[in-house]
Amino acid sequence: MTGYTLLSISVLLIVAAVYALFDVLNKRTVPNKFAFLTIVIGVAVALLNGSYELTFGLAFAIGLLSYVLYRVGMVGGGDVFEFVFVTLAMPVWQQPVYGGFQFFIPFIISVFIAAGYASLLFIPIYYLVIKKRTKIADGPNRESITLGLVMLVGYMIFLAGLYVLLGVKPLGVALVGVLAVASFVTILYQKRVYNGMVTFVYPRQLEEGDMIATNLMSKRDIQLFNSKTKFGRLATEKLIKDLRGVKKKMPVYKDSVPFSAFMFIGIVVSLLFGNLILLMVGV
Repeated sequence: MTGYTLLSISVLLIVAAVYALFDVLNKRTVPNKFAFLTIVIGVAVALLNGSYELTFGLAFAIGLLSYVLYRVGMVGGGDVFEFVFVTLAMPVWQQPVYGGFQFFIPFIISVFIAAGYASLLFIPIYYLVIKKRTKIADGPNRESITLGLVMLVGYMIFLAGLYVLLGVKPLGVALVGVLAVASFVTILYQKRVYNGMVTFVYPRQLEEGDMIATNLMSKRDIQLFNSKTKFGRLATEKLIKDLRGVKKKMPVYKDSVPFSAFMFIGIVVSLLFGNLILLMVGV
């Protein structure tokens, strides 16, 4: 490794760790000053590495896509800044420590895959085993079992497709199998999982950037809020102001998974083993 590579890795891990700490310990809120500072740090690292033209183009694309996801309520504002920072600090990574595969796939893509894998494993463990906030008796029903079985078939098709196109190592079968089981359990007990993530609050209790669980709301309630403002998943400053006088609670993801923590895990896994998909097939 070159000195610049070691610098990039060190800065990447330190800043990602701080993002994770804010996400876990500060109610999923990243201070604006820190978020903007990380972009400055990322730009400085990119300039030192000398590959800034490709890096800046990739970071712009990731930032634009992330902003769109933020506006539709799929990711938080802090996530957008972190995704851009990671891209600036490490646009590509071709030297996995333990001999995995990365090639020229953007590093952020590998991080997303590993982070998503970790979060999907974490969800049933945390919300069904560790966090028992309520005593909801809702267990598997016909609908959830059917949906779970359809999902399992989807995983089997995915695995079969990988096998036909690229071949799959035993490690790949194991990784997909574990993820399929975790996803199946989550779907079976989805009501308990959602209940663990959601808190019902009045509009005046909303905070800018909150994610509203519109999928758990009735059409009648959504129509009520729509009559007051342009209503969606993302709690914007305007939405909070327009709904302040409405005395009707709404479900908000106040205790959703701290994705920055999984981003940190994804970064570590990707640095050590490269892209998980390529690791599974052993290309």
